[in-house]
Amino acid sequence: MPTPIPILLLLTLLATYKAADTNLRGKVVDVSDGDTITVLVDRKPIKIRLDGIDAPESGQSFGNRSKQALSDMVFGKEVSIRKTGQDRYGRSLGFVSRDGIDINSNMIEEGWAWHYKKYNDDSTLAYLERQARAANKGLWAEPSTGGQHWLNTSSNVRHNDSCEHFGKTKKGTLCGPNDGKACGICGG
Repeated sequence: MPTPIPILLLLTLLATYKAADTNLRGKVVDVSDGDTITVLVDRKPIKIRLDGIDAPESGQSFGNRSKQALSDMVFGKEVSIRKTGQDRYGRSLGFVSRDGIDINSNMIEEGWAWHYKKYNDDSTLAYLERQARAANKGLWAEPSTGGQHWLNTSSNVRHNDSCEHFGKTKKGTLCGPNDGKACGICGG
C-alpha cells in the first residue's frame, strides 16, 4: 500500500501549482487597444485583458491615444501578469506589471482608461480615476465647451461626466453637449 502524502505537503504542492498557473511572465508582442495586450509566454501568445480597467476602443475618442499610452508602457518589454480569471471572449484577465510598475493602475492614473466599476470594486482604482478626472488628465481633458459628455451610440442617449453611465456603455463616444438626447438621470 502506498504511503499517504501528509496533508500539509499536499496543500503546499497545490498552492505552488496554483501560483505557477496564475502568474505569468513574458514579452509583450502586441497591444490591441488601451486594455488588451498579447504576451509571448514560453513561445505561446496569450491575450491578456487588463483587469479592473476599461479603455476607449480605437474608433472612439482617445482610443488611439489610450492604445499608444499602453504601448509606450509595455510593448516589446518583459512583463509579469497576475492572472485573475478569464473573460467571456477567452482572454486571460490579469494585473500587469513591468519593473515594479502596476500598469493597470498607471493607465487610470494617467487618464488613459476608466476604472471598470461593473466588474471591479478596487477602491484604489476608483481613487486614481477620481484624481485623473480632477486633474483633467488624458481622456478626462475638458473640451473648450466645459464638461464632457458621453453619447451611448446604441441608444443615442447623452450622459454628462458626473453620470454613472459616462464612458461605461458598450458602444459610445465623447460628444458635444447637444448631441443625442439627454439622460433621464443626469440630464446629459
